Amino acid sequence: MPEFIIPLVFICVLCLILFRIFTIRWTFGEAGVARKLESLQRKNKEYHPFNNIILKTPDGTTQIDHILISPYGVFVIETKSFKGWIFGDAHQKRWTQSLFGPYRSSIKYQFQNPIHQNYKHVKAVQDFLGIDSKSIFNLIVFAGYGEFMTKMPENVVGLYDLIPYIESHAEILFDSEKTNNFSRKLSDYVEHAPYNEESHMENLVQNMEHPICPKCGKPMILRTARKGAGAGSEFWGCPNFPSCRVTKNVL
Repeated sequence: MPEFIIPLVFICVLCLILFRIFTIRWTFGEAGVARKLESLQRKNKEYHPFNNIILKTPDGTTQIDHILISPYGVFVIETKSFKGWIFGDAHQKRWTQSLFGPYRSSIKYQFQNPIHQNYKHVKAVQDFLGIDSKSIFNLIVFAGYGEFMTKMPENVVGLYDLIPYIESHAEILFDSEKTNNFSRKLSDYVEHAPYNEESHMENLVQNMEHPICPKCGKPMILRTARKGAGAGSEFWGCPNFPSCRVTKNVL
């Protein structure tokens, strides 16, 4: 088989896997959160929920599970559907999921700190709406049957604590006119749909092959570490180094 066909086959299979993960995850996790937000809106018309939004970022696009616009701020919500025990805190780069296998043996998996993961989504919404950081909230919802085994930050909640957390923000940050303007802007964006799941997946795959700096928006350069524990290993670095020190691992 010609060498150039192998990466192409790999990319196609990866796209299919990502698409399946995306659709399954929406069915079980985001649907539950969406119903909660819709229920909140029926009770109080001041809240404007949006689901499954894809926004432009310096390095391509990013998919945001939920955005809730209200006079009390904008909530950017990342949903996780995990079972088992969940360990983590606000500062750890990786959190741990612990599942029980046969004979009560523990099977552990690590995943990216969802608070850090959602920062990119928060920044994309903040830039899109043109609001300051004090008016936007990074909110993580675990919608599965997971159980927190460590004390979680206040912005990490279970599905049934979602609405009480949102309603605990009672300080008015936007008047009704500004709130409605934000909602119309996002509604217009969604109606014209400049990006969809397919184009988003294409951006993800392209960023795996040759990443774009998420800060500067420029193609990253393949570099080799000269010292330290990773000396001799390759990594992607921003071409604007040292003013920009963003790096990515080589997959």
